[in-house]
Amino acid sequence: MSKATSLGVAVYLTAVATIIAACSSAPITLSLSPSLPQGIDEGQTVAISATVVNSSKGVSWSLSGPGSLVGATPSSVVYAAPANVSSAAQVRVTATVAADSMKTAFVQITVNPNPQIPFQSLPNGSVGSPYNQTIALTGGTPPFQWSVYNGPIETGSGVSGAVPDGLTLNTGSGAIGGTPTGGGTWYFEATVTDATGVGAVNGALSIQINPTGPAGTAVPFLNQPLAPTAVSPGSPSFLLSVSGAGFAGGATVDLNRVPLATTFVDSEHLVATVPAADVASAGTAAITVVNPAPGGGASNVVYLQVGAPEAAVSFANAKNSPLTVYLPVGLAIGDFNEDGKPDLAVAGNIRIYLFLGNGDGTFTAAPGSPLYMPSPPYDDFGSPYVATITAGDFTHAGHTGLVVGSAQNEAAFTLAGSGNGAFAFADTPANAPQMPTTSVAVGDFNGDGDLDLVAIGGGGGASPITLLGYGHGAFNDVVQVFQDTGSSSAVGDFNNDGKLDLTIDGAKILLGVGDGTFTQAPLAAAGDGPVAVAVGDFNGDGNLDLAVCDNSGNNVTILLGNGNGTFTPATGSPIPVGNQPYAIVAGDFNNDGNLDLAVANYGDGTVSLLLGNGNGTFTQASGSPYAVGNGPYQIAAADFNGDGKLDLAVANLGDGTVSILLQQ
Repeated sequence: MSKATSLGVAVYLTAVATIIAACSSAPITLSLSPSLPQGIDEGQTVAISATVVNSSKGVSWSLSGPGSLVGATPSSVVYAAPANVSSAAQVRVTATVAADSMKTAFVQITVNPNPQIPFQSLPNGSVGSPYNQTIALTGGTPPFQWSVYNGPIETGSGVSGAVPDGLTLNTGSGAIGGTPTGGGTWYFEATVTDATGVGAVNGALSIQINPTGPAGTAVPFLNQPLAPTAVSPGSPSFLLSVSGAGFAGGATVDLNRVPLATTFVDSEHLVATVPAADVASAGTAAITVVNPAPGGGASNVVYLQVGAPEAAVSFANAKNSPLTVYLPVGLAIGDFNEDGKPDLAVAGNIRIYLFLGNGDGTFTAAPGSPLYMPSPPYDDFGSPYVATITAGDFTHAGHTGLVVGSAQNEAAFTLAGSGNGAFAFADTPANAPQMPTTSVAVGDFNGDGDLDLVAIGGGGGASPITLLGYGHGAFNDVVQVFQDTGSSSAVGDFNNDGKLDLTIDGAKILLGVGDGTFTQAPLAAAGDGPVAVAVGDFNGDGNLDLAVCDNSGNNVTILLGNGNGTFTPATGSPIPVGNQPYAIVAGDFNNDGNLDLAVANYGDGTVSLLLGNGNGTFTQASGSPYAVGNGPYQIAAADFNGDGKLDLAVANLGDGTVSILLQQ
């Protein structure tokens, strides 16, 4: 209700009853209305009426206390409360009968400050332990009505707010209670409305819930390349060797979500038998490693092509290429509807576009696409522009989900996949206190069986920030400040200690301690303007290497890993590519068993293809670079038409399109 609105509600009244005159005529009586049991808020008004019986002269009015009387008549007056009060004030409005000054009545009014939810730190809780805490409130006129909300969406419907899983908000008292069921920090916006209709909001509230109990089996991480990376259709049964980190006893290598007979070698190596029936015809299989529960789950996807080696590589636009997307800045690939065909998630502007693959190189917009990005409750002043998008199962749903960095709101949002192409935002963001969140790396950095995030900032503030996940879509941050800003990030075990490490732009190397924190390794010689990096074993020595786009030098630097977290430039490096290379992806594009590189060149609208020789050197493919669009900004690879050859998806920031390039 507006402060200028007269109240028509019942509030506290203290009234002196009629004083009967000692005379022979009928007595004069006086009554006042309304009654005001709880008071009003500062700056509000209330109309008071007097009823006099057996006298036509009415009353006169007087005031004791702050405020003023306005528009007095013999039968009514308006009390106007002061605009600012620091604490509850008591006011008395008195009516005196004009015909008999001994007859009076008064209304006692409490004037309350407007309600305010002060900045406050709510105590931490623990999974499985009862929790009870009332949100602090000052001022206001009871009774109160509480609600919680998680921040607005720029366009479209809002994200429902939430306190931690297992807790509820008492809408009458503002108490948060219950028994937490999941770890992480929930950020939420509390809203209260008092009896007079005045509301207060605090969007900077949070509750951290600490996990309890033993850690689960790690979420495994799968390296490139597989051995072999590709086989010809009709090949006999063969052994597939995979490497990575976090493999547990009982882990299986899965081909298109179906477990293969797997031999555990050690925590970084597995061997699986691929039956001849699985490679009888051309196509591409999604290979993952799956660790047993508790925790565990599926690794990232690496592709195994069932296709003959290609003497030459060329690309052409798919039938409905390019796809229209407003300001595409991020690409992620996954089988979101679990039909065996790769799908696309594209982050653009304030939206997430979802395209389901038809298996022939064409795509159909998923139902409900695009999704609109929310703003976090603690910082909803900037538009929720997206900056990056990455796939992973963050809720142990068994389905591929997504994480999206917010470019202006110091946040990363996770989405749970349903397995049918639909996604739902988690009920709280992850707080990433840097702006913008230019990159989000995904991995189980503390080995507890839940995927974690490392948020990279492109400007001031703490960067990177590790956000430890607990399988509910909520995260707790690990405070560690290196001031290592950058545009991109990639994950791998660079020093072969079984713990996931991180590189920022291919130049900064952070070695994982195993608890979510990192130590800094020597910088890698990645050129003057490193902006993007791909990770893989390019020379077959068992150590992970780096391929780094140098945006200033118009080249790609190949850094060969020494197995201890340091790197040495490869022979023939750096390799010239197009103008302003800005994104890179690794894969075996010609099915010869060696990792190749596809590079998006922002400045000249092309993609360069570098064919690997298996020893850390590369050769420019015939016909490369290939024209794609205006301002290619991100690039990803998968077999979109099921012919056993890797294709490309390229996000063109300059013309708002995503090009689908199919191998011919």
